[in-house]
Amino acid sequence: MRTPLLLLLLLPQLSALVAAAIDVPKTCSPKQFACRDQITCISKGWRCDGERDCPDGSDEAPEICPQSKAQRCQPNEHNCLGTELCIPMSRLCNGVQDCMDGSDEGPHCRELRSNCSRLGCQHHCVPTLDGPTCYCNNSFQLQADGKTCKDFDECSVYGTCSQLCTNTDGSFTCGCVEGYLLQPDNRSCKAKNEPVDRFPVLLIANSQNILATYLSGAQVSTITPTSTRQTTAMDFSYANETVCWVHVGDSAAQTQLKCARIPGLKGFVDEHTINISLSLHHVEQMAIDWLTGNFYFVDDIDDRIFVCNRNGDTCVTLLDLELYNPKGIALDPAMGKVFFTDYGQIPKVERCDMDGQNRTKLVDSKIVFPHGITLDLVSRLVYWADAYLDYIEVVDYEGKGRQTIIQGILVREPLSEVLWGNHYSGPAGEGEGFRGTVLQ
Repeated sequence: MRTPLLLLLLLPQLSALVAAAIDVPKTCSPKQFACRDQITCISKGWRCDGERDCPDGSDEAPEICPQSKAQRCQPNEHNCLGTELCIPMSRLCNGVQDCMDGSDEGPHCRELRSNCSRLGCQHHCVPTLDGPTCYCNNSFQLQADGKTCKDFDECSVYGTCSQLCTNTDGSFTCGCVEGYLLQPDNRSCKAKNEPVDRFPVLLIANSQNILATYLSGAQVSTITPTSTRQTTAMDFSYANETVCWVHVGDSAAQTQLKCARIPGLKGFVDEHTINISLSLHHVEQMAIDWLTGNFYFVDDIDDRIFVCNRNGDTCVTLLDLELYNPKGIALDPAMGKVFFTDYGQIPKVERCDMDGQNRTKLVDSKIVFPHGITLDLVSRLVYWADAYLDYIEVVDYEGKGRQTIIQGILVREPLSEVLWGNHYSGPAGEGEGFRGTVLQ
């Protein structure tokens, strides 16, 4: 197995990650709700809707949403009154105060304990202020009758396993695909290094050169091609160890697709220009189909996504209808799918076949400026970054299981992202950022 590389495109003048964490209180508009952190603003319509949209969850706080029926605790957990604190049901009436107001202990523990025997719980029963309540063993979930327990599918929860997950009765087992090794935590997977002395490398392009670094941050080498001025897009092809980038000139005629081989990451070989029959002057992002060698380009000025063959002499428009400001693109050639972001009139994350057919919206709500997009090809997950809401979220290939991965001041104006194993790489700063893709 060839060890994957990560590829990033870095624009100049990025601030440090620490600088991004230093912020001042923000004034929200009358149509927005100010989160408790005094930095994040969200739509007022998102307040008390059962979903935590503020990084600190203050939009769903009990004092703001007293009637909210959002489930705040996991199965077999108890919500301490008037707070967001959840404690295991097994810690109720155990003689130790866990809730701040002591509601998990008290006279009811003694007075109602005898009622548990009449409730008929399948697993366990504990007295609460609302009366005796059934709860289940770990990995089981209480059913609608309030008495019986059924195995809880941990594999349905995002992040349970790094790659493969098999649900079992009362438990689960993680596994890895070929080329990866299960780690001692029995959950995460790590790629085998083949050859063993070749570790994953991150390529970072700026206006002067292309840097190669290990994921630890240690620099491998600096490669200076003949032209990287105003590079706006870059991708890497494993088939021939070739990196390609869009070199933006002063005019459309001077904007070209450059490619070069970098065997062993020791320097450029055979740097050349591929003459693309359509203009690349407004290309925002690109991706290479590693099965066919075709190039996919995102043009956010002409509002289109187009594809060219490996020679560049044949190009066709893939999508240009209902596309108002396309930004990011990611490919899954094995599944024959294209994923892209658009933050025009209706911001959205979409999917289509590699010929543009079967276009499907994956996300079109609670999304403002979707920008960078990347894929977990093993688990078939789609990650995207919102440059306005400052979050990174994920759904599966069908648009289901939406989760927020990270949100807040450490994700300010994220313009692109990459995913490698269990690690995420994204921009650190504001204003300018980088664009990237995950390479398998």
